[in-house]
Amino acid sequence: MDYFTLCVTFISLLLGIAYPILIQITSEDKYSSEAILDLFETSNGKKFFTVNLIISLVLVLLVYLKLPPLFTFNVEWLDYLFSNSAKILLLIFSVLLIINFFRLINLIQTFYRTTKLIDYLGKQRKKVIEKNDFISFEGMSDILFWSIQNQNLKVAKKVSSYFYEIFQEYRENWDKEKDKKNEGLIYPDLFYGMVYNTIEQSVKADKNSFKFLEARTSGLTWLLGEFRCPKISERTYVWMWRNIVLAIENNRLDLVFMHWSSAHQYFQMNLEYLTPEYDNSADELIVTNQKLLDERAKERELFLEFHYALGGLLLYKNKVKFIKKLFGYTTSQPADYYLLPIHMNQVFHMFFKFFDPNERHFPWITTKYYFPDLDGVGAQGVIKNWVCQYISILFIRQFNIHAFYTYQAPIENPILPTTTSEKRHWLDNISYFKEIIKDKVNDKELMDNLNFKVDSPYLEKINEIEIEIKNDFDYAERTAVPLDEKVELYYKTVKELLTPAFKSLKPLINIKKEPDNTETDVFNMNGQTNLTEKGSFTDNGIAHLNFHSFLPETTSRKFKENLSSIFYVNSKEHYYVTQEDAFKAVDNLKINSENYIIVIFGVMNFSYYINNLNVDGLSETNYKGIDIISFPVSVRNVGTSLFVIKKKHLPWINFNEIPEEFVNLYELKLINKKYKLYSSVSDLNTNNTLREAIIKEGKDKDTDLKKYVYQGINYRTTLRFSKKSKLVRIQIKGYFDNDRKTNSLNDIKKF
Repeated sequence: MDYFTLCVTFISLLLGIAYPILIQITSEDKYSSEAILDLFETSNGKKFFTVNLIISLVLVLLVYLKLPPLFTFNVEWLDYLFSNSAKILLLIFSVLLIINFFRLINLIQTFYRTTKLIDYLGKQRKKVIEKNDFISFEGMSDILFWSIQNQNLKVAKKVSSYFYEIFQEYRENWDKEKDKKNEGLIYPDLFYGMVYNTIEQSVKADKNSFKFLEARTSGLTWLLGEFRCPKISERTYVWMWRNIVLAIENNRLDLVFMHWSSAHQYFQMNLEYLTPEYDNSADELIVTNQKLLDERAKERELFLEFHYALGGLLLYKNKVKFIKKLFGYTTSQPADYYLLPIHMNQVFHMFFKFFDPNERHFPWITTKYYFPDLDGVGAQGVIKNWVCQYISILFIRQFNIHAFYTYQAPIENPILPTTTSEKRHWLDNISYFKEIIKDKVNDKELMDNLNFKVDSPYLEKINEIEIEIKNDFDYAERTAVPLDEKVELYYKTVKELLTPAFKSLKPLINIKKEPDNTETDVFNMNGQTNLTEKGSFTDNGIAHLNFHSFLPETTSRKFKENLSSIFYVNSKEHYYVTQEDAFKAVDNLKINSENYIIVIFGVMNFSYYINNLNVDGLSETNYKGIDIISFPVSVRNVGTSLFVIKKKHLPWINFNEIPEEFVNLYELKLINKKYKLYSSVSDLNTNNTLREAIIKEGKDKDTDLKKYVYQGINYRTTLRFSKKSKLVRIQIKGYFDNDRKTNSLNDIKKF
């Protein structure tokens, strides 16, 4: 047999052996794992053998065809090598094919023997950590699920060690400095999904042989670690909640208890309070690690919040006896219960955090702590309600705690919030807390199942706390000081709205010498004042959107309305005409631009008269050369009116100073010196003199004035018209004045 026949025989033999094996591996997927098949298909051993086999078959064809060489070198040995190159290459690749065949056999054995496959996948752990190549991780996950389904304890333990190490490496490689958003450690979703699916496989298994797996999944070892753990991310909390819901839905409370016990130890070992570090070099003590202290406090609160929500879920599922079991879990003597409140502070803080009508803390609690079988908009309130009911049980539990140390005071009243907004939140919602506590106390079965005393002063205590909250809020409202930034915003608005109103008077001012008082009629324009709840200018938890603009807007409008009333009262002749006749009536007065002026009140849109009624010679500033002074605002009886007056009879306008005693009494601040415009926000809790003066007036006698501010916009402006002045008023008929008869143009006489 020549070497060609030998090579063909080997190639045919290997082709006949290898490919059926490869096809069998593909069709008989032992672990039901696409990931493992992909790993096999992309492995070097399989790829090298396939490529080697194809090249060998091509070389067999070339040798068989005995093709002549394409060219010669005229060198005997070189021509010999070139003319026999196909045979030489066939021999070489046949030898390589045999070598690759044995490598393929070894690879097949690796993928067929579970322990070898685990080692093979484990060696690719570096790709998972550094390159985010998760195919080996997926393959290992499928082996773990296979081992649970087939109750293969040995394989499960080996794979479990792999996952323990890879989770640990991921935590160790987490760089806090790169976590710019301070989100905490976020695993790839495949990691979370593997833990969830492992629990799912465990709860479905007929036998409970995998306690070590339950400790690492429900027991949080993989997700949280054991020592020096990174910050828990929101993503991790979401998956922890899914794991718990899965266990409860499958009635595996043992897994929930395992979670509770691990969380208890985690909180104790990894979330303990940090010690403040001080800088003594300055005049006062400065905490140098305050940021770390705040971060740790937030981490502790989120961890406890999660387990308060868990209590609400268990109560929703009517697992009261199991809740009692959790209440009794401790790992120390004297007993410490790290996931349960020690002081009333924690109880009340968590209650008012979950029960928040303004949705500040949990705008979408259904995405964070969903309850099974609850959907739709109503689920939001139902979840919060059950958590709050659980917290009411924690309130009752405080009376059933045995205090081992003198500093422990489980039923001492909570420390009340410092901000007025939080005080109001407590005051507004304490009645709801009281009602659900009352319901729980009256639930004899619940009290019996939890082994709570029935004769403790639960309701007396919540009533006492409610009174304290109310008194504290009342005191806070009285003593609250208006915020500087709110007061300044108000003063700024007064200046912005009232200054233009005063400037608008300039065209009306008579520039001639002012006559004696006996020759004029005097009209006064004064500001406005108001008693306003102090909360408008403090942080009392209520959004006062227009606190800074309400009085300035009202006063500005009143200023313009008063001006229209003064012209109305001072007018000597009056005509009532249609819109079409308004400026024709002016024409009948036979006035000129040199001696007369037109003052208009109530016209918002001159374009209607110009474009629609086609009034010739009209613009917003004059009519046929006669100056127009326009004020869009007027009182109802003035309506839309044109006042015609001689320029020499325009009023003399004076901006009078406010007496100093009034400035001091009302704590007035000068807003505009030219117009003698003042404003005030006087705290009636501290301004005793003003408060007593208001009381003496007999007004607001039933009002607690200490909770109010005296808010004012003050000015004393006088308009003096000559007694010889003559104003002609031409009032324009409105759309709804149907019954009133108008004057004809013939009724209107020369001025």
